[in-house]
This record gives sequence, C-alpha cells and structure tokens, in this order.
Amino acid sequence: NEHSAKEGEKAINIQVVVRCRARIEREVAANSPIVVQATPREIKVWANPQDMMPYKTFTFDKVFGADADQSRIFDTIVIPILHEVKAGYNCTLFAYGQTSTGKTFTMEGKLDLHNGSISPDAGVIPRSLYYIFDTLEAEQADFSVKISYIELYNEELKDLLSSDSDNRQLKILDDANRKCVLHGHEEVLIKSAEDGINVLKQGSIKRQVTQTNYNKNSSRSHSVFCITLHIKETMPDGEDLLKVGKINLVDLAGSENISRTGAENLRAKEAGKINKSLLTLGRCINSLNEHNQHIPYRESKLTRLLQDSLGGHTKTCIIATISPAKLSYEETISTLDYAQRAKNILNKPVANQRVTKKALIKEYIGEIERLRADLMAAREKNGIYLSQDTYQNLVDENQSRKDENEELKKLNEGLKEQAERFERENSIINRKLLRQTSINNHHQKVFQEFQKMMLSVTSQLEYKFNEIKTVHLGFGELIYNKMKEFMERRENEISATIKCIEERMDRSIQQKDQIIQIFDNQERISINLSAELLKFREETQKLIDQKGQELRNSSSATFNTFQHELSNQFEKIRSYQVKLGEDLSCLMKTTQEHIASQNQAITSFRSFTQESSNSQIDCMIEQKHLLAQLSEEDVLLRKSMEEEILTNVLETLKRY
Repeated sequence: NEHSAKEGEKAINIQVVVRCRARIEREVAANSPIVVQATPREIKVWANPQDMMPYKTFTFDKVFGADADQSRIFDTIVIPILHEVKAGYNCTLFAYGQTSTGKTFTMEGKLDLHNGSISPDAGVIPRSLYYIFDTLEAEQADFSVKISYIELYNEELKDLLSSDSDNRQLKILDDANRKCVLHGHEEVLIKSAEDGINVLKQGSIKRQVTQTNYNKNSSRSHSVFCITLHIKETMPDGEDLLKVGKINLVDLAGSENISRTGAENLRAKEAGKINKSLLTLGRCINSLNEHNQHIPYRESKLTRLLQDSLGGHTKTCIIATISPAKLSYEETISTLDYAQRAKNILNKPVANQRVTKKALIKEYIGEIERLRADLMAAREKNGIYLSQDTYQNLVDENQSRKDENEELKKLNEGLKEQAERFERENSIINRKLLRQTSINNHHQKVFQEFQKMMLSVTSQLEYKFNEIKTVHLGFGELIYNKMKEFMERRENEISATIKCIEERMDRSIQQKDQIIQIFDNQERISINLSAELLKFREETQKLIDQKGQELRNSSSATFNTFQHELSNQFEKIRSYQVKLGEDLSCLMKTTQEHIASQNQAITSFRSFTQESSNSQIDCMIEQKHLLAQLSEEDVLLRKSMEEEILTNVLETLKRY
C-alpha cells in the first residue's frame, strides 16, 4: 500500500559510494602494482603507475579506501538509510563489482559473535539487524520484524528460507499499480537480532558458491535479504496506525572474465548467466540515463526485482567494490563507469501509507476467508466447474486472442523480411567499409615507409654532425698542445737568459769586492772600474732589451700564425654548417609538403567515407529501432494477453 506518485514530487539521485579494498595475496604474488588512488569523494586510476599522467578521475558521493573498516562504512552509509526505513520508506542497498572485490564481505562479513558481541568484521546485514532491535527497544516502540532471503541462480528464483522438501516456484507478479510483487516466498518473524543472524546463516549455507582462480568462495548467484518493519503509532485521537518500512540488502554476483577465473562447463554457464543479468542491469541504467520511454526491466528477473529501486519510489544506494591492482584495471574502469552512470538516475521516494488496525484485520480476515473457500472447493469438487455463459465467454476470448496472434505472426513475418533486407544492405555497407579500410591501410603503410625513410635520413645527418664535432674537438686539442709546447719552450729560454744574467751579476759583485779591498790605494783604478761597471750595466740593459724584443716579436708572429689558421678552420666549419642547414630546411619543406598532401587526401577520403557510413548506419539504426519497437510491442502484447487470460481464469475460479 503506497501513495501514488504525485506531480511535483521531489526526485533524488541514487546514492553511489565506492569501496576499494587492499591488494590480496594473489595480486601481490603476481607483482601487480597499485593503480588506484582514493580521496574522500574522488577516485583516480592510472593505466601505468610509473607514468602519473594521464589518469582518469571519477567523482562519487563517498569513497572509502583500504583503511575503511566495516564499522565506518555502516555508520556513514547504512545508518541514515535505516532511519528512512523506520520513517516508513522502502530502501534498497546493493553491492556491485568484479568478482573477489569484497561484495559479500561488505554485505555479510563474519556472522559469528566475537567475545559475546558482534564481530568487528560483521557486514551490513548483521549490523542492520542489531541496530534495528537496539534502537527500537531503546525507544520502547511496539514493533515486529520479518525477514526473507531470496536467491537468483541461473535466472531461477529460490527461497533460501524454505524447507528442502518445499518445491514451490517463486513468481514475480504485477499488482494493480504495475509494481512487481514476489509471490510464494516465506517471511520469517524474528524476535531478536540473534534470531535473524541464525536464519541468515541457514540461508547462506544453501546459497550457490564455488572456488575459482580469483576467489575460494565465489558467489554464483544474486541474493536479496529483505527486512520488513511494522511499527505501531498512536494518533492523537487514540487510533492505532501501523507504519511499514522495508530495506532490501542485495549482494550481486561478481562480473567475470571467464578466461581469467578459469570457469569451465557448468561454472562457465553460471558465469554467462551472471554476466547476462548484469548486462541487462547496465542496459536499464543506460536507458534511464538517456530518458528512454522503454526500459528493458523484463529481460531479466534481476532487473524486475530491482525495478522499483531504479527509477521508482525507493531510496537506493549502490556500493561499488573495486580492486586497486593493475591486474584488474579494465574491470575497475568498467565498474566505475557503471557506478557513475547509475549516479545520474533519479528516484521519487514515497512513504508507505499507514494502515489502521481495523483495515489490517479486515484484510487478514478476507485472506483467511478466501483461503477457506479454496480449501472447501478443493475438498468437495474434483476439477473445475464453470457456467455455460462463463465458458462461452472464455472460448470467445480465447478465439479472439488466437486471431490476434495470427495477425501478429503475419506482422512478424513482414518484419523478418524487412530484417533480411536490412541484413543484405548491411552486408553491402560492410563490403564498402572493408574496401575503404584497405585503402586507409594502404595510405597508412605508405606513410609508415616515408616515416622510416625520414628516420634513416635523420640518423645519417646526425652521424655527419657528430663527425664534424669530433674533427672540431681534435683540432682544438691540437692547437692547445702546440700553444703549450711554445710556452714551455719560451719559458725555458727566458729561464736560461735570467740564469746568464745572474751569473754575470755574481762575477761583477766579486770584482766589486776586490775593488773595495784596494780602493784606498788605487783611486784611479777605482774610477776606471766605475766606468767599466757603468759600461757593463749599459751592455746588460741593452742585452735584456734585445732579448725581450726578440721574445715579443717571436711570440706575436707565432700567435698570429695560429690565429689565422684557426680562423680558416672555423670559416670552413661555419660554411659546412650553413650548407647542412640549407639541405635540412629543403628536406623538411619537401617532407612537410608531402605529408600535408597525404593528410589532405586522407582527410577528404575519410570525410567522404564517414558521411557515407553515417548515412547508411543512421538508416540501419532507425530501421533497427523500428524493428525492436515492433518486436517489444509484440512481446508485451503477448504477455499482457497471457496475463489477462490467466487473470480471467483465476477470477472465474474464485467465483466458483
């Protein structure tokens, strides 16, 4: 019993959070580096951890890294949802991601008690049970809690809480408001959180799990654990009302790459069914993002179960689980793309209508009377009894349905012919595309050959330039050695001259000493000696000037010779570099002109190919959409006819 959606209802986006676990032993043993970085609201993913650019960035409502424990995730994400459930809303929380990324650990975790209390590794389901009972008992509310546990395995629904001998088939039916209702499953009334965990353990034992290369206990099915609350409220006028809230905790099986997980035979078939249902879920999300009129909920039982959670009147939260290792890079990107698209879906949550005590009792009495009447009919009569008018109406209606089916068959044959024509046109377009692809490959091959030629010429020019550089360095080293030899030779000559002067000065000092000894007696000799000393001084000064001038003239001539020779060598190198630059410029200009002409030809051919392909593809897409729409209408019409016939038969049976 829900309020119908009203105009102007507040629409809210689905809440999406991401949980990135730490690397596991298998990834560490494979030396797979970390390529994911988590911040409170962003995820960055690199294709190569050594190259920090470029990277892909995804933004979500919340992001939890490897340091986030079970308690933190429950307190941040689940407790606000449970408050909405207690307020009378229907809510859904489901975990999605690649196999072995921690979905079941997040939803269930460890169910055993730890020192008499809940385990630190307990997941969302056990923590939710404890939180519901603790808070409602603290509020001294009058309430009841029912739970159910459903498994979807190979597109077959199974009640995990039913007995092994119970072979009832679970069915998904539409109520008067076109809302999906699960029929035939068992709801268990629990008195405490411990009772709920015991029931959860019994159901988990029956769930389909197996070992793969990725996970020792890989879930092979989707599961839905439903908690329904009934809380009594007393109105100011004294009337008792019943407030109903429900939360669906969904643990989806992980998407698998069969070649990596090593699934074979039955396990490969299971993986195919899992991937098919998840693919349908992705198609529904894409259709909701694109605001399509038709959403393919009916293509999978999983999407039918989640129909009200995706674009309906339920408050929904998705926990996307990923691996940080490079080994799972493609699966991580796929999961994050899926989660980002789901974030754009709008739901219009509506609180469940409160039911009075009298209305609830009346509903239960009516159900009991109907079951009692069915039981009496089964005891007293063997078979089904109908009046003639009712039987004739059913026959006429059945004949009308048959005629309508014949018309639909004829229409279907026409659609098949049209589809065959589309296939022929498609084959023609494919041949054209193949021809155009071969031309593009030829152009690409020519361009690659030209690129190889350019690389060869560049390598030759680089070799020549290195050769010139080597010659230049050798010439510079030769000049340096010659200048060094010249300076050493001149230094030796100057040293010899200075030594000669010093020897002559020593002899002069000796003679002066002799002269001083006989100075008193030989004044005339002293005067002559002084004259001789002056003459010697003049000769010495003249010799020094002469040697210095010779040294300067010789050094200047040698330096000018070397400078002239060095200038000639540099002029030759400069002229060779200018000529080399001109050759390179000419070659680059010719290359650029050739590349430009090739690019222009390729661009014109590509634009012509694109226009032709787009026109053909648009035509085919339009025709495909028309064919899909007609097929969908055919399928829906058939199903509605079958349901209407079944409804009429059931109503007739009720009347009798």
